[in-house]
Amino acid sequence: MAINPLESIEMTDVGIDATLEGVELQSSQLDLTKLPDLVVSGTALIDFKNTPDVVLRSSISLALLFASRVATKAVTPGDGDEDDWLAQYTQALTGIGFRISGMNIVHSEIKKKNVSVHKAILPLLTLAFGGAAVGPVILQALKSLDEMDEQSPWITLFDRQTRRFDVSEMHFAAVNASAVDTTIQYAIARLHVETGETTILFFKLSETGARFDSTSTTLTADNGLLASIEPKLRTKLLSIIDDTIAGAEI
Repeated sequence: MAINPLESIEMTDVGIDATLEGVELQSSQLDLTKLPDLVVSGTALIDFKNTPDVVLRSSISLALLFASRVATKAVTPGDGDEDDWLAQYTQALTGIGFRISGMNIVHSEIKKKNVSVHKAILPLLTLAFGGAAVGPVILQALKSLDEMDEQSPWITLFDRQTRRFDVSEMHFAAVNASAVDTTIQYAIARLHVETGETTILFFKLSETGARFDSTSTTLTADNGLLASIEPKLRTKLLSIIDDTIAGAEI
């Protein structure tokens, strides 16, 4: 039996975000009507360059945060692994009205030494997006990362959210809205290395044969549906919005 997206949001326990306990991100009183072109929301770095509508930006940011909270609440260390977490994440998105298609998984090995993660994943991410014209702000941010402060709030938030089980899993979403629906080119880069206290995007791959798993897929949702679930998501996530969504400046 199909579940109404609004009912799904109402009935779901999103828990609290234990990864942020004791972390000061200085992102209080976030205005969801003024989200910039690049946003960190939960586990995902989102490119809104091709989606100027403020309601769609807010709804998608909240939807991806909702899915990450559902997955984290459902799958804990000892009870599951990163694959179980991702399955719960995608299930949560379908439960609130997203259609998922064309999932492609590639297992690869990066053999270059002394290269930072943000540079190593650029080719993988460009390929997953289908070209440099998709997700341009994300790609530019990664290219410019050497010039940024590693302690920037959005980088700190993104890094905290990538650390899951025994891997670092980075999510990237390039959003493109038409008059009718919104399409998200979604890419995941999962890195199997021990980074310690080093921020994952700045981590240098000094070991030979760092293993990457990359996943690309397409998420689609009706604009009317996204507008209708936005207030419900906002209410559901109100207590954690300020600490789990942040604008990224480049």
